[in-house]
Amino acid sequence: MTEGPLAEKAYGKINLGLKILGRRSDGYHDILSIAQCVDLADILYFEPAPSDQLTCNVGDLSTGPGNLVRRAVDSFRARLDHPIRHFRIHLEKHIPMRAGLGGGSADAAATLRALNRFYGEPLDRTELGAIAAELGSDIPFLVEGGTALMRGRGEILEPLGWAGAVFYVLAYPEVEVGTAWAYGQFRPVLTDDTPYLRFTSSLSGGCVDHDRLFEVLENDFMPVIERAYPIVAELRSQLDRAGARATSMSGSGSTVYGIFDDRTTASQAQQALQEQGYRSFLCRSI
Repeated sequence: MTEGPLAEKAYGKINLGLKILGRRSDGYHDILSIAQCVDLADILYFEPAPSDQLTCNVGDLSTGPGNLVRRAVDSFRARLDHPIRHFRIHLEKHIPMRAGLGGGSADAAATLRALNRFYGEPLDRTELGAIAAELGSDIPFLVEGGTALMRGRGEILEPLGWAGAVFYVLAYPEVEVGTAWAYGQFRPVLTDDTPYLRFTSSLSGGCVDHDRLFEVLENDFMPVIERAYPIVAELRSQLDRAGARATSMSGSGSTVYGIFDDRTTASQAQQALQEQGYRSFLCRSI
């Protein structure tokens, strides 16, 4: 068992395409998406304490029992035979909230990893993944990180290799989108044959041909969000004009991203967005 403080990075994700395949009997939706972790991260600090405490540098984020970090702590403890230890946890937020980047899910995933390390790795990856799936759809992927094809409600993962260097410029338009609301606005179009679906059906492990992938990106939420919030479409257009080889939106939004081949062009695009007052980030895959 580790003693003393721990720090764990909670890496966000982007969806390199997202298809909604239908509603399930349990109320969730089946999806298909290539998800990738990027180096935009929150940081969590853990320190043994007489009682559990959670603080955050963002004042309007609830730190009550419903917070995913606290729920992850409770769920992890429920699987252990060890004596219960309490923690003072400080969450340093950098990932925008309700922005399609998996920030809250990443925090829960980082909590599971950190506690498992603190206790000397008592749970294997399968056991951690099972806890993660109970907590939320994106969390199993964010426990593992990297790049993966997500199926089901997000808990069925096929790890994918990723070779080559690209740069992502993320632009957050200060629009918080609730996932439940976004699903409620979505009206399915029945199709089993789109360029993105054909691409994903051709994957069989190994490395992703990202040149092909970037040509067929589709996000079923994007038309819904761009109709409701025209600034999302405007930011995508700005990234196009700045030289992005492709643009899309992550998750249910509202963060959009542009994909660039060289760091200089990406950095210029990100700086232009910052000068206009938008929260923007220059990222790489991890």
